[in-house]
Amino acid sequence: MTRNIPQELLQRGLITQEQFEKIDVINSGKVVSVFYELRTMLYLGVMLFTTGAGMLIYQNIGDIGHLVSISLLTLLMIACFWYVIKHEVGYSNGPVTSPTPYYDYVLLLGCLLFVSLQGYLQFQFGALYEHLGWSTLITAVFFFYAAYRFDHLGVLSLAITALASFWSISISPQKWYSSDFLTESNLHNTAIIFAVIVTSIAFVLDWKKIKPHFSFTYFNFCTLIYFVGCVVGLFMGSWYVYVLLIYAGCGFAWYIAKSRRSFLFLLYAFLAGYIATTYLLAETIFEYEPMIWFYYSILSCGGFVFFIIRYKSFFKQI
Repeated sequence: MTRNIPQELLQRGLITQEQFEKIDVINSGKVVSVFYELRTMLYLGVMLFTTGAGMLIYQNIGDIGHLVSISLLTLLMIACFWYVIKHEVGYSNGPVTSPTPYYDYVLLLGCLLFVSLQGYLQFQFGALYEHLGWSTLITAVFFFYAAYRFDHLGVLSLAITALASFWSISISPQKWYSSDFLTESNLHNTAIIFAVIVTSIAFVLDWKKIKPHFSFTYFNFCTLIYFVGCVVGLFMGSWYVYVLLIYAGCGFAWYIAKSRRSFLFLLYAFLAGYIATTYLLAETIFEYEPMIWFYYSILSCGGFVFFIIRYKSFFKQI
């Protein structure tokens, strides 16, 4: 039926013959878009290149030398940013079309090389050890500038991650040996506060129409960070407070899901709400009536199936 629609539109005079010919070529399958496949391959190429460069330097550090390695990374990074600045089209509060097919990928490569160079100086020479927090903050500010100046969602994700690291949300693997690390650091409370503050800023920017297409990325990161912080706090004491915080977060996620028509936020709200409700019942009713666990499990599974069927139309909006 879909294949006949262009012909019907042509017969009704709603489209011209030239438009019909362009649509018919795509509709018939003679022309197939490989846009997303090529973008994926280019992004993977950037990631593999930076990873390969790091492994090459690490495995041959004695032969190449530190100064040569730093010089190569610096020159390549400068070349990337030179290319970006040379072909920039200017700032705009709305979406900006890339001036060249490789523009976004060169910018991402330059930012990743910036992080690689910074990490190299830190771990090899300890140059930034005493000022690691400020170094991370400067990195976040630089990435935010690059993301807004050149309109890049990938760099924006790097900026949010760097800002979260500055807030000490990222956990170093070397510290997992300490069993008291999480309880003493209160990272879950830091995560909750961070998510609320950044979300509030994102709402203001969205209201001011400053890069409103960035808002989804902000909300996605902050919602995940908020719910993870609440769930961790749920199992570390004062669970009733975190249950209320999770329910408040579910209300926010539901609002974003409805306003942005995104099933993703609806899924966040469902999963977080399910965890909070299960924990609440486990601390109250289930403690005195263990048999209710059986009925609750069946009902919750049925509820999840109903949830998927009821809101399946949102899947197309992820």
